[in-house]
Amino acid sequence: MGVIPRALCEQAYRAAVQACSLERRVRAAFAEQDATTLAPGVYIDHPGVSVGPLRVEREKAKHVFAVAVGKGALAMARGFARVKRGIAVAPADDGRPMPPGWQVVVAAHPHPDERSERAGAAVRALVEDATDRDIVFALISGGASALIEQPRLPLDELAATARAVMHAGAPIADLNVVRTALSELKGGGLARACAARIVTLVASDVVGDPLDTIGSGPTIGPWLGPLESTRTASRVRSIGAIPSIGLAGASGATRAGGTGAVGGPGVPVDFGALREARRLAAVEILERHELAVPAVLRAPFAADVVTRNDRAEVIAPLASFAKAVAAQLARIRVIEPAVTEDVAVVASRVAALSGWCVAYGEPTLEVPAEHGEGGRAQHLALLLARAFRSTARSAFVAGSDGVDGPPPRARPAPAGAYVDGSTWDAIVAAGIDPAAALARCDAGTALAAAGALFAPGPTGINHADVILVG
Repeated sequence: MGVIPRALCEQAYRAAVQACSLERRVRAAFAEQDATTLAPGVYIDHPGVSVGPLRVEREKAKHVFAVAVGKGALAMARGFARVKRGIAVAPADDGRPMPPGWQVVVAAHPHPDERSERAGAAVRALVEDATDRDIVFALISGGASALIEQPRLPLDELAATARAVMHAGAPIADLNVVRTALSELKGGGLARACAARIVTLVASDVVGDPLDTIGSGPTIGPWLGPLESTRTASRVRSIGAIPSIGLAGASGATRAGGTGAVGGPGVPVDFGALREARRLAAVEILERHELAVPAVLRAPFAADVVTRNDRAEVIAPLASFAKAVAAQLARIRVIEPAVTEDVAVVASRVAALSGWCVAYGEPTLEVPAEHGEGGRAQHLALLLARAFRSTARSAFVAGSDGVDGPPPRARPAPAGAYVDGSTWDAIVAAGIDPAAALARCDAGTALAAAGALFAPGPTGINHADVILVG
C-alpha cells in the first residue's frame, strides 16, 4: 500500500482524540440507557453493561464526593458533572468552566513537587470528610502518580528516586511499584483514609489495564480482590466491528501478597501484607538497576487488616486510542500485543511489519544524564526514519496525550513525528548528524530541523503511544 500521507495520519489522530473523549466516556457510564454513539462513525470498547448500576450508585448515597486525578482529570470531572464537593488535579488548568461543586488544583508532572504535596493533602482531606452514608467517586487517568503525593520520605528524595528509575529505562509498572512503596497515598492508601464507599473509574495508560498500576492506584487495595479487578472484562464489549479486549488480572505486586492480602468486597484482608510485598518488589527493582535504596524501604510493614466494599471499573482501556485511529482508515489492522520493549527493539519490530497497520504501547527508553530534547515517541520516529531511509515507507509516532517528553525550550511541545524515506537525509542536509542525535537522546532537535514534528497540544486523554506504519 506504500506511504501513508502525513495529512491522513494527523486527521486520524485528531479524530481518535474526539472519539476517545473522557468527558463522553464518563457521561456515558452514567447514562440511563446504553449509548452507542460516542462519536459519529467510531464505536470503541463502550462499557455499556455497567451503566445502570453506576447511575444507581450515585443516586442512592446521601452525598456525592469526587476526586479526579490525572492528565484527563478535567475532562472526566466535566463528564461526571455536579457533586457536593470535588477536586480535579491536573497538570494545567485549561480555563474552561467546571460543573458545580468542583475545584481545579494544578500540580506537577512528571515529577512531584510541593504542589503535588498540597494537592495530595487536599484530596485526602476531601475523602476524610465523607461519611459511611456518602459515596466517593475516584476518576483516575494516567499521570496521577506525580500529581498527588504524601511521601514517606523527603519529597526531593522521592522525586530523585523516581527520576533515576525513569532514566534507567524501567517500564511504567516498575516505576509505579517504586512510587507506591514510597508513598502514603498510592496503592490504596487514599481509600484507607476514607470511611465512605469508593467507586473508581479508570482511563488506562498501562499495558494490560492493571487497576493497581494506573496512576499508582490510590484507591485500589487488596479488598477489591483479583475477581473485582478483572470483572470489567465481561462488561467491556465491542460495538460494530471492533473486537472487545480482555483485561489483565491483578498485577504481580498484588498477587505477591498471597492469600493473606487478597480478599474481595466485604472480606477482611491484610493491607499490610500488600504494602510489604510492594516494598520488597521496590527494593528488588532499584537493586536490579544499581540504584540507591532509600532507608525507608528497609523497614518492613506490620499487619493491617482492612474491610471495605469498594468497586473499580476500567471505562477506557489502553487499546482504545489505537483502535480509534485504525477505525479512521480502511483495511488497516491493529497489531497485538502492545509493545513494551526497549525502543530500539520496538523499531526493529515495527520496521518488519508490512502493509498499513497500527501498533501501540509504551516503549522504554534509557535517557543519559546529559541529553537533548524529545521523548520516546520522537526517539522511535527517528529510529524508523533511519530504517526507512530511501524507501517508499513512512511512520507516524505520537503520544495520545499530545505531549512527548519534557517540553522543549524554544518551541511547542510535540506529541511525536511523521517520518518517511526522505527524513533522515533532510536532517543531514540541515547540518545535523541524526545518528549522533540518537546517541545523546536528542531526537527532537533532529526531527525539528526536518519539519517532521507533530504538535497538536494536550488532548485531555492519556492512553498509549500510537505507531501508524505504511
